[in-house]
Amino acid sequence: MSVIVEFTLSTEDFVFGSTLATVEDMTIELEAIVPTADSIVPYFWTTGEDFKSFERHVLSDPNIKSITQLDRIDETALYRAEWIEDVNSPLNGLAETEAVVLEAMSTKEDWYFRARFLNHDLLGQFYNFCTENDISIHVERVYTLTEASRAGQIFELTPEQREAIVLAVQYGYFKVPRKTTLSEIADELGISQQAASKRVRRGADKVLRGALLTPSERL
Repeated sequence: MSVIVEFTLSTEDFVFGSTLATVEDMTIELEAIVPTADSIVPYFWTTGEDFKSFERHVLSDPNIKSITQLDRIDETALYRAEWIEDVNSPLNGLAETEAVVLEAMSTKEDWYFRARFLNHDLLGQFYNFCTENDISIHVERVYTLTEASRAGQIFELTPEQREAIVLAVQYGYFKVPRKTTLSEIADELGISQQAASKRVRRGADKVLRGALLTPSERL
């Protein structure tokens, strides 16, 4: 039975994450990790304003081999990055155990991950990988999809997305006409309007897909 784990780790223990988290006024959210013959290639969304400075900062890290902007929508851009082969990262452990990263985002002090493993044995292998490579992770929760469904978490929202969606519903953002704005929701959450928009849109997309589409249609 597949199992979902939520964990956090310090940016100091996450080489790639540490590089990104030191950039001010930029929010980072991991999109996917792709294993290649030589390394692990992460894809991530960055929201902010000064992308040129962001790219220069990331490339100044000797552990980063390259960074490529693949797409951009207003103040959000999709990037692909590669780092040197001999750097051990939690992403390597996730790739080796065939885990699916459901959510991964940075905060000022750490990274929050939600990942799905095919079984408890693979989860144990990932934990052993982190221990052997001196990567300290703090496990917040471990549960199955059945337990998630019973708890009303089948939509796999992050805590931040759920908070934004709840506020949007309570304040009448989805009413016609609207009773509030993204700016007001952002002020309530203490984040930028762009970040609030991203949380509301992604959260709403997850809820609608989970409620209306069959598993095969969600692919």
